[in-house]
Amino acid sequence: MLIKDSLFNDYIDKNLVEEKVTGICKHDLSHHLDVARIAYILVLEPNDLNYFIRENNLSGKLAAKEVIYAAGLLHDIGKWKEYSTGEDHAAFGSRIAREILPRAYFNNNEVDVISRAIFEHSNISRDMSFLGERLHRADNLSRVCSECDQRFSCPKIRQQEVSVTALEY
Repeated sequence: MLIKDSLFNDYIDKNLVEEKVTGICKHDLSHHLDVARIAYILVLEPNDLNYFIRENNLSGKLAAKEVIYAAGLLHDIGKWKEYSTGEDHAAFGSRIAREILPRAYFNNNEVDVISRAIFEHSNISRDMSFLGERLHRADNLSRVCSECDQRFSCPKIRQQEVSVTALEY
């Protein structure tokens, strides 16, 4: 199980240590779980789960749910590295995911789908994968930036999707 993986928890702890210094958004387990849940909703609401399964050659609905949740849980796992060295957290996190996911019994195809989405989640582009785009939106929707002490200096707030209608009810 991913949440019980020692390496996963080590990286979550590294995020928290670095964020004590920076005072920026907390990339703790709660944030990762929020993003996972919102990403899953963004796939379910427009009835896109079957499309996601077919597009990625997944074995079924349970596998799709596990892939979406794993992407959410791992999407900011490399944030600490960006804080300490400036290296892009999405690219670094994608590499970390390739190390952690097989330990949680994800197959090679699932690892590829998840790692690509993590790599793509921080920079929206026309060529994003379906999951990468949902992960990007979920990350933005997971924050209530109006409550953050850093809201006036944070570059992310200008790009944030803030409308509840973005969930397409």
